[in-house]
Amino acid sequence: MTVADPYRSALHAQWHASSDPAIMVYERMVAWKGMPTFRFGARPKQGAEGLHQALSQHFSICVYESNPLYSVFCTVGASYNIIPKSVQSTGDERGMRYEYLMHAPAQNAELACELLLMIAEHPHLHQREIGPGYILPIGEPLVTGSVLEFLYFTYPFLDDPHIYEVNPAGEVDHPRAYIQTLWIIPISRAERDYIRTHGVEQFEAFLHAQHRERYNAEFTRTSLC
Repeated sequence: MTVADPYRSALHAQWHASSDPAIMVYERMVAWKGMPTFRFGARPKQGAEGLHQALSQHFSICVYESNPLYSVFCTVGASYNIIPKSVQSTGDERGMRYEYLMHAPAQNAELACELLLMIAEHPHLHQREIGPGYILPIGEPLVTGSVLEFLYFTYPFLDDPHIYEVNPAGEVDHPRAYIQTLWIIPISRAERDYIRTHGVEQFEAFLHAQHRERYNAEFTRTSLC
């Protein structure tokens, strides 16, 4: 029996008890990326009251050691509730639910987990609709000496080989819940300004071109703009 088996059993039980869709997310993720190298339970910052009620009580972050340069961090349980106002904006009675993915080097693993928990709680704490193209200000550099102080939300085109097909790996389309995985990219103020000036589509094309040359997931990378 693997370490992840009891977790899967708990998610199955929670689906039957409260229609928590985390089991669908986890099963999809295992089919997409395999069994995680590690899995971290949520650890709210000291003084916090605990997980927001909009998140699954089994919220966790699965970590995949993709290569020596960075790991892939994926949430499970952020999609327990629909994103505020998304029923109206999508016209779909299921609304939108999101899970989140981030790349980070090993030395920033703890920070990546803190950021993902903050991101998962953000739309529910502030009753704010988010989605691809959304930019979240952090208010300070991610780490000392970094120029990255914003988080950009997009589709996980670097991880999902089926992102432009009918059935993307990072998507759960169920009669009772529609869930999409979003990739969170730390960006600089100059890159934020580029998005404001040129638009999301041109920035995405710019990212594609830059990533083909060299992909840098370091939290201390230089600004691309």
